[in-house]
Parts: sequence; C-alpha cells; structure tokens
Amino acid sequence: MSGGGRSRKWPELERALYEEFRQRRALGRPVRRGWFRRVSKEIFEKDYSGSGTYLFQFTNGWFRSFLQAHRISLRLVTNKASKLPADFGNAILAWMRFNRRNSLVRGDNELGLGDLAAEIGRYRLQNICNMDQTPLPFEYLEGQTYNPVGEKRIWIQSSSTSGWDKRQGTIQLTVFADGVLRVQPLIFFRGKGVGPTILEERRKYDNRVVVKFNPTAYANSENIVEWLEEQIVPILESQPTLIAMDLFAAVTNRD
Repeated sequence: MSGGGRSRKWPELERALYEEFRQRRALGRPVRRGWFRRVSKEIFEKDYSGSGTYLFQFTNGWFRSFLQAHRISLRLVTNKASKLPADFGNAILAWMRFNRRNSLVRGDNELGLGDLAAEIGRYRLQNICNMDQTPLPFEYLEGQTYNPVGEKRIWIQSSSTSGWDKRQGTIQLTVFADGVLRVQPLIFFRGKGVGPTILEERRKYDNRVVVKFNPTAYANSENIVEWLEEQIVPILESQPTLIAMDLFAAVTNRD
C-alpha cells in the first residue's frame, strides 16, 4: 500500500510489518506502539542489514504516515475473549458438590453445640463473604490496540493470568452477604521493607484502608494468611463460614 501520493522509503519493510500486524490481530493479540517499534527494527535488521542502506529510524512522522497509509488507528477494545480452563466444567461441578455437602445443617457436634439459626443452610448471611482482587497495571493503554479502520468489533484474546505480571499495585475488597462492611479494603504496592519512604506513603492513606508493600505488588501466601488472621477470623464468631476467593497460584492449600 501507499499513501499521500508519494513513494514510501521502506516499502518492503512496511509490507512485512503490515503482514505481521494483520496476522497478530487475526489471533486477537493486542498491538501497541511498542510492538510496532520492536518488530519494525527486527525486520530491518533481518532484511536490510549489510545492504548499505540508510539506518531505519522509527520516528513519529514515519509512524503516523505508516498508520495513515495502511488505515490503522488506535481503538478501544469492545470485546475480550477469555480462555476457559479445559476442565472448567468438572471444576464447577466439584465446587457445587462441595458447597452443597458443607452447607447442610448439622446436628450437635463433639462439643454438644449445633449450628445456630441461619438464613442459608448452615450459614448466617454475616458468615458468607467474597474476596476478590483487581490489578493496577503499568500499561496505561491496557484495553486499547491498534486495529484496521472500519471494524466495529475490536477484540483481544486474554488468559487467566493477564495483567498480573505488569501490575504496580493490587486492590483487594471483601463483601458480605448481608451488605455490612466488616473488612477493610487492602492495597498492595510494590516495595520492600518498612523504610522511611514506605512509612511516609502509608500515612497518606485513610486509616480505614490497609496499605501493604511487597516485591511483587500482589498478595502472596503470607499476605493471605495475615489477612485471614487479622481481619477475617476475629469477626466470624466461631460460626460456620463460607468464603469465596479467586484462585491464587501463590496460595497453598491448608486443611
């Protein structure tokens, strides 16, 4: 392709770059400026190295001209397709069976105390909660991709771990079935130790929010155990409890 009524300086490079772009978008992979810069330089090194041509420069002017010539624009994603685990059906059935079995009202236990009156099976609403986390990624263009002009459905393929390796922070929230706020929001930031910089950062937040730091900026097994011991266990009143959480690779199973 050509645009602007004039010949292109790097026609072979542009054709190869556009073909790489087209194939990547056909697979639902996101494309951003950094990808164009990296791949264009790789193509130049492969096809032009040692040919005596002028060194290719990925300039703003060249990039704008390339996008215009090939009718490409930066678009917001309208549909994100997630990869479901291969055995997600069995996992759901296993969860349902576990939940049903453990929700049945039980008689007197070894201490002579049966379940208290509850709204759902053996659970009181105040003992049913859901904890989830959401990442704060480094990439501010998350949710956008370059795409051919004219397409109305802009989709990308994502995996279950998407975003976890590029985060700069994590927000953790817990909600209860009766709507009462019993657990403080948690924010994890990337950092080490408890030096003066971290202590000063903590003082900037409302005392109703718990701020923690670790090298990965997401909750590890130690953080989860700490959260259970500090915030969850004290409010359960030793009653049967149902806690739903995301599946964290860092959290080990505990009996």
